[in-house]
Formats: sequence, structure tokens, C-alpha cells
Amino acid sequence: MFKKFIIKKELILERRNNTSLFLITPTMIVLITVFPILIENRFKVHNDLFTVVELMYLIIFSTLFSIRNPLDETILQRELNFASIKVRDYFFNKTLSELIIFLPQLLLMTFLFKILTNTSLTPNILYFLATLLFFSLNSIMINLFFQFFTAFNSRFVQFTLITPIYIGLTILIAPIWLGVNLEVSNIYLIMYIGITLITYSFTNFYLREV
Repeated sequence: MFKKFIIKKELILERRNNTSLFLITPTMIVLITVFPILIENRFKVHNDLFTVVELMYLIIFSTLFSIRNPLDETILQRELNFASIKVRDYFFNKTLSELIIFLPQLLLMTFLFKILTNTSLTPNILYFLATLLFFSLNSIMINLFFQFFTAFNSRFVQFTLITPIYIGLTILIAPIWLGVNLEVSNIYLIMYIGITLITYSFTNFYLREV
């Protein structure tokens, strides 16, 4: 299942892509840098407001990630047939390569946001990292599912359909990041794990039909 050359190819293509995250991330960082400068009377602004804004940045960043490089199903299928690679194996390695690209830059963006806005992490840093990991996995799998199994070639259509899903994923993050008690955080984290398993199982079901 693990194909090292697919991951290497995806990383090289990402670096050469004109709409790569390597260009999107610096743009988002500039926006993050400007945001606290525009805030007047910083001492009067509650941390919860910055958390809500950070979640908005998370949605924007994930949406840009999803629509940056749509797959060409015809070309992809031809390449997979030529190399005798199963779609399921490609999906697994594509997901892994996207995670390698996406998660570190997402971590960079969130930590930089907290430094520049002088806001603290959630009470439990492990929960914070776990929510980002599960959010990244769900975002990647949902994005690839749309690209594999739908005929929507328009990026605007993808944006319209995917953004509400990402908003729903961030709603589950919000209580944990806003600092609810540990018991409630555990419930939301278990819900996130369940959603991740459902997304993976749902995608796996469709991959078996290919």
C-alpha cells in the first residue's frame, strides 16, 4: 500500500505548482501579521474573539488548500493504469503526501497567529494538536473524495460545496479551543475521532467500487 515514489512525486509537484501552499502560506502569514496591527486597544479585546478569528483563518486556509490543484480524472486514471497502481493505493499515498504538505504549514500558521496576537493555547496542548490533526485528515479526505468521485470541474462549485463542510468541522473544534471543561473536550474529541473514521470508511467503500 505504501508507495514512496508517489509521495515523492506529489511533493515535487506541490513545490512546482503555481498555486501551491508554499505561496498560499506566506500570504496567510501576511494577513495574520496585519490583523493584530489593525486591532486598537488590544487590552480590551477578549481572547475568545481572537480564537473565533483564528477559526476563520483555518477555514480560509483549508479552502485555498482544497481548490488549489484539482485532479484530472482522465489523465490520472491513464497514469495509474500504465503504472499498474490501484486507486486505493494512490488515494492512501496521496492522503499521506497531502498531510505532509498541509499539517506543518497549518501548525506554523496557528502558532504564528497566537504569537502575533499574544493569545494563549488551549488548556491542553495535546488536544489542540489532536484537533488540528483530525481536522487536516478530514479536510484532505473530503477534498480528495470530491476530486475522485464527482464531476464538478469548476473550482467555484468545489468552493461552494466544501466550505460549509469545513465550517462544520471547525464548529467541533471551537469548544475545545475556547477552553471548555475537560469532560466536554473529551466528548468533542471522541466525536472528531468518530467523524474521521466515518469519513475514512465512506471513502474506502467507494474506492472498493473503482
